[in-house]
Amino acid sequence: MKTLKPKMGESGFTLVELMIVVAIIGILSAVAVPNFKRYQAKAKTSEAKIQLAAAYTSEQSFYGDFGIYSNCLPYMGFDPNKERANRYFAIGINQTAAINTTAHGSAINQGLLDASCPEDNATTAAPATGISPAVTTFFGAGKGNGSAIATTVPADAAGLVGSDLGDQSDADNQTFTIAASGIVSADFATAGTDEALIVVNQDKKYTNVRNGY
Repeated sequence: MKTLKPKMGESGFTLVELMIVVAIIGILSAVAVPNFKRYQAKAKTSEAKIQLAAAYTSEQSFYGDFGIYSNCLPYMGFDPNKERANRYFAIGINQTAAINTTAHGSAINQGLLDASCPEDNATTAAPATGISPAVTTFFGAGKGNGSAIATTVPADAAGLVGSDLGDQSDADNQTFTIAASGIVSADFATAGTDEALIVVNQDKKYTNVRNGY
């Protein structure tokens, strides 16, 4: 009797081998997908740092002109509201702190327009669309995760690191803290609790308060 030999090209994988491959792919996916999400969320935070740098520069230019800091951001030349639909981060100073009368009066003598940058510093959100009025103090975001969008920034109160403004009465009170708050990950989507939060102060010190991813 002749011995039958297997034809060329008829070899294949066994079921066990296929199951091992599927298991390996599953393990790699379990590791890679969360890391990819974190890297993706981390990349979004670069937006906050760019916006904070621009706002910081506007504050310092304003100080050079009038000798005080304030929160009338569009009057200073900082207004990211046109890009609202593309921003993950709300940014600004959501903190009412009346400017010292003497300091504010001195700024007016140097050309400050009181109507555009008043002494009372009441916080005002930018409109959802259109050009912001001069007294706008913070800008909401237009992007987030699902319905979770950062529409405001936290104020610095009760130990919370957030936006703040000194009354400008003397060197110790010539301070500001601009906050950028954004929801960059669906797993950290509770505003005021775990969303990303980065701040910068008058000394150009950046603080990553919460990663948000």
